[in-house]
Amino acid sequence: MAPKCSLSASRPASQPRFIQHKKEAFWFYRFLSIVYDHVINPGHWTEDMRDEALEPADLYDRNMKVVDVGGGTGFTTLGIIKHVDPKNVIILDQSPHQLAKARQKEALKECTIIEGDAEDLPFPTDYCDRYISAGR
Repeated sequence: MAPKCSLSASRPASQPRFIQHKKEAFWFYRFLSIVYDHVINPGHWTEDMRDEALEPADLYDRNMKVVDVGGGTGFTTLGIIKHVDPKNVIILDQSPHQLAKARQKEALKECTIIEGDAEDLPFPTDYCDRYISAGR
């Protein structure tokens, strides 16, 4: 069973959020998810760029536990599973629309997919071997 994210309201009002406009982001990615893998990635985030960006993560063991924070459509996750067994990979994103695209990718079928907030991770400290975020 996948961990549940706590509600954003659990954060004290006095503690500022890095991303202030999550509702706007929800709608932005709702529409962007339609073309994300076919228009955005080919021009701005290629497979070679992704693979090079993942090198410092030192994904040396297929048994590592990895969370792709803000994993969206799973494009970066596809690079992660070249090195780590999909059953050991969690994709976390706030956009159900982006995650729907990730769920459609056969290579990601064994990954755990969680709708949640990158600023309120549903894991205890040091839960995984690597937390990866490839936001641009």
